Amino acid sequence: MFNEKEKNLNKIETLIGEKCLINGSLSGEGLIKIDGTVDGDILWQDEIVLGKNSSCRSNISCKSAFINGKVEGNVICDNSLTIESSGRISGDITVKNLIIKEGGSFDGKCTMITTKNASEVLE
Repeated sequence: MFNEKEKNLNKIETLIGEKCLINGSLSGEGLIKIDGTVDGDILWQDEIVLGKNSSCRSNISCKSAFINGKVEGNVICDNSLTIESSGRISGDITVKNLIIKEGGSFDGKCTMITTKNASEVLE
């Protein structure tokens, strides 16, 4: 019925609503979905989902990210980064796996990693 990925993405543990504006850094774990605006770095241990109307002026570090909104900043994913058809990233990315769906946009430098942990690359 549902595969493991779909089960995990249906269990949102943190939600930032469309009318919410956060000024400052975010850190935590579990699946987070952002539909609002974040001005500050995001250091997340697990998956991040950015909704279509989301806007992040942030450097993002996470396990995996699904970008449907707009990101202005660098993105580091230990595992995979998916830029959906309405997703936009302006900044450099460091990822193990990259998927850009038709209509998605990426403007920056991409570094592909093979190590288990992306943060090791930056040290």
